[in-house]
Amino acid sequence: MKNAEADPLLPVSLTIPADAKWLTVVRLAVSGVASRLGASYEDVDDIKVAVSEACTNAIDHAFSEGTSASPAICIQCHPQENAIRIDVSDEGCGFDPERAAAVADEAAASEREGGLGLYLIRKLMDEMDVVSRPGGGTKVVMVKRFAR
Repeated sequence: MKNAEADPLLPVSLTIPADAKWLTVVRLAVSGVASRLGASYEDVDDIKVAVSEACTNAIDHAFSEGTSASPAICIQCHPQENAIRIDVSDEGCGFDPERAAAVADEAAASEREGGLGLYLIRKLMDEMDVVSRPGGGTKVVMVKRFAR
């Protein structure tokens, strides 16, 4: 039997239906991985909110009529030394990330409701990148570093 501690930095993946009912499962999974890596309570909370926002964006915006036969969201946790990288991806309709960032900044400045998902992720995580194109799906890449 292989020693379970021999390679503690293996990625952890979860694929869920694009349905808000599954967000609790996602939050539990990412908080468990982050806690296992030694993240503080505050870091775990930031990660849960950021990942929930990324998944909610996918649920609300990625899938329209005819976009995907069975819409799903893939969450991948990549443990790193004193950090975690989390990728949230979908095969939905995609969007222009630069335009979405401008809308998020505008929403934050005007304090209006809605449009704050990417803004919140950017504020809660140490790094964030969005790879998307219309018709080509979306991947939100987030990194949170842990203070030691």
